[in-house]
Amino acid sequence: MLAPAKVNLSLRIVGRRDDGYHLIESLMLAVSLCDSLEISVRRRATGTRRVRCRVVGRERVPRGATNLAARAATAVLRELDEPADVDIRLRKRIPIGAGLGGGSSDAAAVLSELPRLLGRRLPKHRLAALAGGLGADVPFFLTCRPAWASGIGERLEELSRPGRVDLVIAVPRARVATAWAYANVLPPLERLTARNRGRTSSRGLRVTAKSLSCHVSNDFEAGVAAAVPDVTRLKRRLEGLGATATIMSGSGSAVVGIFTSAAVASVAASGLRGPDQVWVVRSLLQRPRRGE
Repeated sequence: MLAPAKVNLSLRIVGRRDDGYHLIESLMLAVSLCDSLEISVRRRATGTRRVRCRVVGRERVPRGATNLAARAATAVLRELDEPADVDIRLRKRIPIGAGLGGGSSDAAAVLSELPRLLGRRLPKHRLAALAGGLGADVPFFLTCRPAWASGIGERLEELSRPGRVDLVIAVPRARVATAWAYANVLPPLERLTARNRGRTSSRGLRVTAKSLSCHVSNDFEAGVAAAVPDVTRLKRRLEGLGATATIMSGSGSAVVGIFTSAAVASVAASGLRGPDQVWVVRSLLQRPRRGE
């Protein structure tokens, strides 16, 4: 099964909860850059639960029980009170430290698929609760539908006029840890909330290259770009290659270019040379079906 990446085409910090978590408003799209997972299950009549996760690929992600996909499997087994052995083979394509949500998507894929493999079902509200307990982005990946996210990312309002858009994602060698970005590059919260107050919401916008180009913004971008100059370099290069707009995704370091067609995006991607990882992708309207 496939676990898609996401891009944030708008990301604003609008407050902070008493527990320290920041409140956001973000336009999120799932895209056709995907990890893939194979899950096998052996049920036990009684006994303990065992989860193993093998990772294939160059990305340096946690292995074994600490991987977010493995933690999702453990959460499902506990929720269903199922003694079973679960083996996950995870092929990583989505870069880590890029603001593309690969780990969260892997976890959501396991939450969606493992109950079926066990011959069980989880109500939507329980799936959402398990997803939220694993990470703020995980609930979005349960459906992968274009959405406006708020709260800490767990409140999702699906777009009323979703469409598809062609994108180029470019990821430099330098990566950014989310915790570091929140701690080091955000402007003072008072400045962010004052600036965001009264802004027009983009909830009703149609997802097209033209309409999105008027709405891209990211409160992390200036601070991350100061520490990672490749962000600015990639933005300028994509703009020079025909992007209608560019934006850093999440807390970085991936840069996303919005293009008017897949053909124009492909030509632009071929013009990006050097150490960067580059993909031409399309936005998705839902989670890929099993076997796609």
